Amino acid sequence: MKTLYLLVSNGGDGSYSISGTFNEDWIQFQEDRYENGDSDYEYDPGVDGDGFHYTTLSLPDECTIQSIGLHYDAADDWDGVNPYKDEE
Repeated sequence: MKTLYLLVSNGGDGSYSISGTFNEDWIQFQEDRYENGDSDYEYDPGVDGDGFHYTTLSLPDECTIQSIGLHYDAADDWDGVNPYKDEE
């Protein structure tokens, strides 16, 4: 089983959509961005006036973003760097 993270995204025109990722590191990066005041609830997935939110689903390992009906992985454009994470 693997974890799918689902986030609500503001469409900017009063609409909302669902985005998702299997990338736990990207979720941590988004949480860190929010905690450091660098997120914008109008543009960043999972962010609203009350904080950073997501829900999770456990899915079989063979599931992909496309097989569950999402068009793209929310973390696809992320370069994998989290400047908020302490170097170990």
